[in-house]
Amino acid sequence: MKTAIIGLGLWAALCGAALARDFTSTVTESDHIEKLRPEFQTPDDANQLFYVQRSSNSNTVVYAAHLDSRGEIDMSDPIEAFWRKFNIDGGKVGLNLVERMMAYGVRVDRAQPGQPVTFTIAALPERKLTLTLDARHKPEALMQVGNRNVKLAYVYLHVIEGGLMPKVPELDILGTDTATGKAVHEHLVLK
Repeated sequence: MKTAIIGLGLWAALCGAALARDFTSTVTESDHIEKLRPEFQTPDDANQLFYVQRSSNSNTVVYAAHLDSRGEIDMSDPIEAFWRKFNIDGGKVGLNLVERMMAYGVRVDRAQPGQPVTFTIAALPERKLTLTLDARHKPEALMQVGNRNVKLAYVYLHVIEGGLMPKVPELDILGTDTATGKAVHEHLVLK
């Protein structure tokens, strides 16, 4: 187990807060990726990279890769983010402008053909993610968690509703260490 203080910038903006905050980070590993809310449906969209769930309800933001007709990453529009409205009917709904700009939107660095695509989520510009194709030619999103290269599975936000904007005092990042195959769980608590 490893504990460190991480400046996460705008993670809190995932639920609307616009100020940078510091979190205490605890990283653990296990044999499998824990399902923090087993009663929530897990999305299974084509070319899914990872998803974000929140404690407030089962609606889920899905991040998926766009591939061209040859199965390569579409450099003109490599990543799509959208809602799966699981608390209604599971339908696919696009992000609104505020969600794209302040929270869940994707910002892609200049994409070069034949190279992995680096990107950030609007609320977390400090943590770069990399979109690439794995050994089976399936898209994946990689992220540094501590000193580990992790294939991201999902993020879980602990949300407190109320006031003008919800608060996120805790969040979890879950994925698989690409070197060891172990599940990695980073738990962040607002300092």
